[in-house]
Amino acid sequence: MEVSSGAKKRKKLEFPRPFAVMMILVLIFAVLSYIIPSSAYDTTSVTYTMPDGTEKTRSVVAPDTWHVLEEQKHISFLQYITSFIRGMEAVPDIIFTIFICVGAFYIVGETGAITSGVGRLIMKMGKRKFLVIPILATLFAIMASTVGTYEEMLCFIPILAPIMIGAGYDSLIVIGIVMCGGAAGFAGATTNTFTLGVAQGIAGLPIFSGMTFHIITLAVFIVTLDLILIFYARRLEKDQSRSLMYEMDKVYLENNHVDFSSLPEFTAKRKIILGVVVAAFAVVIWGILKKGWYFEELSGVFMLMGFIAALIYGEGLNWFCDKLVEGMKSIVVGAMMVGFARAILVVLNDAQILHTILHGAASLVSKLPRFMAVVGQYIFQCLMNYIIPSGSGQATATMPIMAPLAEMTGLTRQVAVQCEVIGDGLSNPFTPTSGNIHAGLAMAGIPYVTWVKFWWKFLCIEYGVGLIVVIVANVIQLGPF
Repeated sequence: MEVSSGAKKRKKLEFPRPFAVMMILVLIFAVLSYIIPSSAYDTTSVTYTMPDGTEKTRSVVAPDTWHVLEEQKHISFLQYITSFIRGMEAVPDIIFTIFICVGAFYIVGETGAITSGVGRLIMKMGKRKFLVIPILATLFAIMASTVGTYEEMLCFIPILAPIMIGAGYDSLIVIGIVMCGGAAGFAGATTNTFTLGVAQGIAGLPIFSGMTFHIITLAVFIVTLDLILIFYARRLEKDQSRSLMYEMDKVYLENNHVDFSSLPEFTAKRKIILGVVVAAFAVVIWGILKKGWYFEELSGVFMLMGFIAALIYGEGLNWFCDKLVEGMKSIVVGAMMVGFARAILVVLNDAQILHTILHGAASLVSKLPRFMAVVGQYIFQCLMNYIIPSGSGQATATMPIMAPLAEMTGLTRQVAVQCEVIGDGLSNPFTPTSGNIHAGLAMAGIPYVTWVKFWWKFLCIEYGVGLIVVIVANVIQLGPF
């Protein structure tokens, strides 16, 4: 029978939207609760002293206490549909920090300070404008390595995207600058209390010990990322249409156009506003390292920064509040994604299968030949970040097991920490279980599948570099122990 011309065309299969990805992943782990046995480690408390003198206490697993539970925990339909709400309830500090920080930097963006400053820098560089990209990526990496900023960096994506696209690049390189820059900083953590500090404290090491090696590691990851971004930028300069986002970026620019022929004037007010931004980051670094500040204090400092920027720009309280709300509206989807991503851990804990996965993986590592132990630890930590996309969460779950396991297999505890920090950091801008990368991609208008097609080969390079770093750490027996 002849098909009529008005017959509906078969719909093309599309990659699920970020929220759909999370719902599918949570459902998969819910189904696994009927297959993987429930188990648990007993827990104990670990107290360690930070460089500022404050004591941190964390509940961690006791490595030799793993046992299968008599009662298998299955995820009910009610537990599944409520896991997303409970995921958001588990990370309110992160969600609200994202709202406040993005809102504050939206205000800075509305003053034109960043657009006029970065835009003029690109114009002055001329044929060497591509050097702006590694400069910015290096700055983001240093902030992540020292302060531990990552979620807070999301606010720079909508500011930099129109500038970079208008300069002849694309939105993909913006994610590379901001989120991959942050990932390089996390992998090369120097004074990042959220990852390196927690991991070393749990492992019983002096906090921030091995600093020389950590600084060298940071430099290695910065250089690696910068070379990747320069290579890609130079390719786009020859033919911007080679970008996977070429058509979508053109649509993006229709509503977010930056005209380099008529950039906002880089006035004294705008220079002072950029100075306020730098000062805010300096205060945050001081607060984290000297006072043990956390998300609440970071949010307060950045909100004050936004208010001061509004005053300098010549606006009042009403304008500040209006723009703060506008900025928050722009990140609603991204902030909610963080809670949806945490639903995976909620389900794993409800089913009590996280410790089963952890014990099974650690058992495999323990059976490796001695010369392969460091490779096994590194691969284990890289993979664990796809299940626990939280640096401090991953350290809390894995270091009580992997630190003593390192000693049993001839590694130092510092090497085990290095494996955890690098494995966590490099995966951050790629893992589908992380709400941060989905939030960043949403702000730049990039589908996740497009990002995967673009970044996977570069991620393999970074993983290879990371493996070399941990092997070197093992060869020199990085200590103190």
